[in-house]
Amino acid sequence: MKGAASRIGTLVIAVCVVAGAARADEPSNVAGAARADEPSDVTDRDRVWVNFTREAAVVGDKHFWIELRGMYLADDQGISQRDSAGVKFHGPTLNLAGYPVNAQCTIGGNPPCVEAINGSRYELIGAYGLGKNAEVGIDLPFIMQEKVSFVGPGHDNFADIGDLQFFGKVKRQLAEHWAGAIGLELSTASGSSSKGFGSGHTGLNPLLSTRYESGPFAVGGHVGWLFNVDGPADVFNWSVEGIFRGNSWFALRCEFNGRQLRDFGDTFTDVSVWPGADFNVTDYLVIRPQALAHLSSDAINWGLGIGIAVTL
Repeated sequence: MKGAASRIGTLVIAVCVVAGAARADEPSNVAGAARADEPSDVTDRDRVWVNFTREAAVVGDKHFWIELRGMYLADDQGISQRDSAGVKFHGPTLNLAGYPVNAQCTIGGNPPCVEAINGSRYELIGAYGLGKNAEVGIDLPFIMQEKVSFVGPGHDNFADIGDLQFFGKVKRQLAEHWAGAIGLELSTASGSSSKGFGSGHTGLNPLLSTRYESGPFAVGGHVGWLFNVDGPADVFNWSVEGIFRGNSWFALRCEFNGRQLRDFGDTFTDVSVWPGADFNVTDYLVIRPQALAHLSSDAINWGLGIGIAVTL
């Protein structure tokens, strides 16, 4: 836990120093440039975090969005459960990759029952604009469960890539301030299913999303249904999000994200809130601090991280 927190903290400090230096070097009064104290309208350049691949916004024709993210995650409160022999214990239901844990565990046996999980998740996000109303991209996660504490003595750690995801979506302007999008996410079986970082199967997640923008405000959301090919049960997913742009270099974001999945004969309800902010250091560099808090007992308890996005 200390190692992951230290790496995230070092990244935050370094980013703040770079951001401060970049802001200080910028001219304070450039002709045609927006003043920092003037309000600014939300545009498609304002993007959310967890539902980046799904929202009704695109990067623009022949433009890129490249983002590196890191987030420390803790699932250390857990809920009351029973092992395969019916013995009660306290532990999480989902791991840091969002897959069920403890479903068939045995206290002191194999697999053992997990009491707490602490670690970090890193992601490389890339998006490219195909025309002004379409975008394609990838999401490559790397997960480090740095301390997996078992019920009773012992702990372990796991680190590996998760399921690589490809996505594409087409946006349509429905009214002056209102847009909709239809998209598809393709999850490959690149993550290790034995470590709990992947489903072991190909997944298709068709989705519909919408977004309303007016001045400095934007609200939106999506609904989707993940079909796992010859694999686990399907997953219903949804989100509601909002953005407020205070001025040309600062914006606030908040997402409510949910999933409902069935596996091992149980239903898991994963609902969480993701507050964050964007600091537009330059026209091409965005610093994105992010937090996570659970709203359901199945969700990861909390998280704290940061992203660095470059737009070209």
